[in-house]
Amino acid sequence: MGEVFVVDDEVGIRLLLSEIIGQEDFKVTMFDNSENALKRAINEPPQLIFLDYLIQPIRGDHVVEKLKEASLDIPVVLISGMAKEEIESNLGENMVYQVLEKPFTVDQVKDILNDVKVQQ
Repeated sequence: MGEVFVVDDEVGIRLLLSEIIGQEDFKVTMFDNSENALKRAINEPPQLIFLDYLIQPIRGDHVVEKLKEASLDIPVVLISGMAKEEIESNLGENMVYQVLEKPFTVDQVKDILNDVKVQQ
């Protein structure tokens, strides 16, 4: 399988997602800040990115904009404790693959991974 980036400043979220994604036979690369993840994604695009919405130094929606500006069509799942509707209202149409609200379930993550597998 391909590589999935997990970008979150909370170590617990990174570890949980890493374990779930690893069980689905993807290679997992974790980042605790968005700037490093963005640089790596531009140079070595992953198959999917799980990205915290409020991460620093570049907020999640701005990372997505920069990926689009670089003509990269990487599916991005924005993760947030905020309401999904609130985040979606701040995004342009078709900017992200999905918004995943915290707390999320293992099955929600697996469903996203399975959808990405089917689309590849």
